[in-house]
Amino acid sequence: MINPSIDTLEQETSHSSRIEMPEVKMPMTEEFLLGPFRKIIKVTGLDCSLIALSQHNPHLRIKAIITRVVAIAVIVVIFFRCGMLFKAEGPTLSLTWAESNMFAFMGIQSIVCTFCLFGWTKNEFVPLHLTRLNKVRSLRIKENTVVDDYSNIHRKAFIWSGFWFAAILSHAIASAAAQKVIISGKIVIAPLYITMPFITLLACFIVTLCLIYYFLVNASLSREIEYFNTELEEAKQEKRLHDSSILLEFCHRQAELVRLVEKANESLSSYATTAPMFCFTSCINAVFIASGFSSSLPSVIFAILLFNLFAVIAITFFTLRPASNVQFYLSDTARILMDSEEFECSQDSDVFKGYQVMINRSLKHNMKIRVLRGIPIYPASMNFAMFIFPNLGSLLALVRKILVNQGIQI
Repeated sequence: MINPSIDTLEQETSHSSRIEMPEVKMPMTEEFLLGPFRKIIKVTGLDCSLIALSQHNPHLRIKAIITRVVAIAVIVVIFFRCGMLFKAEGPTLSLTWAESNMFAFMGIQSIVCTFCLFGWTKNEFVPLHLTRLNKVRSLRIKENTVVDDYSNIHRKAFIWSGFWFAAILSHAIASAAAQKVIISGKIVIAPLYITMPFITLLACFIVTLCLIYYFLVNASLSREIEYFNTELEEAKQEKRLHDSSILLEFCHRQAELVRLVEKANESLSSYATTAPMFCFTSCINAVFIASGFSSSLPSVIFAILLFNLFAVIAITFFTLRPASNVQFYLSDTARILMDSEEFECSQDSDVFKGYQVMINRSLKHNMKIRVLRGIPIYPASMNFAMFIFPNLGSLLALVRKILVNQGIQI
């Protein structure tokens, strides 16, 4: 008979219900990961994706050349702003000296951000990262739309951006109103103090978008590794890891995750290798101003500088925290496996070897971003740095107070 009997259909249905069919996973795209920031980057003049596209499409070469010229012009403008901030420097340990250092070193950080956006877009960093990310996503046991939803991060990024813009531009506008480059500096010519707020606005866009790109790529790494750990924990609780084929699938997926982090860090390190030092230098000077000049500044000016102190601390935190989270979740895999005592008694050599490989890979990997190629970014070093560096500003204020009490003119 062509039509099967009802009993046969019921048997096939019950049998198929026990088989877990792989779900079709929607590929992660730039629109999902970057959201509206994918288009906002064009405002900076540093979106050089046309340069990459022109390599495959000769018709885009003229546009690519124009794009490169505009990007170089933006880089020159940001260098000019940083030079003007350094030029406003005053006597050592004075307010002008500290304020100049605070904003000038953040100016260097904006130069780093400028080159990062230029390089990331020119070399198609995000599209290549998403290709590798989608490969890892295809190895998931179950699909999870929450992990792939970055809209909440986009909303928080807009809120943070507003805070950052308000802090930096309030200082730029207050300085321009006093016909200066910085509030405590000397009066400068009109074209300079008039144009500086507009250049600062451009710098705000550049720093904000660079940090958001950096944060979102790190967030994609953290989420994927965290979800891997969640599925590994579930498999451990359900005693499925003692099946050598399942454990080896997790081992292969972990290797792909480590490779994903390695490739991402090759590009992300262009920002995180140097930017933290400039952020910390700015933070030290900002704390020095808040600790040493609170009584000698008008309330409005002190409020603006204090607002910028919080902004500098925030940008320092968001520079270190994303990379630190990635390292935390990578090492957390070892905790999950070591919490299980059953692997030690396993008679299956493949299971025990896979168990050892995963723990060693989790604990001994070399995927940390290193500041100045030496200091690794991970939770312990981040917490230590966020404690010690701001306190150096308070120590500097104490030194100044002692020198003033000794009659030394500053």
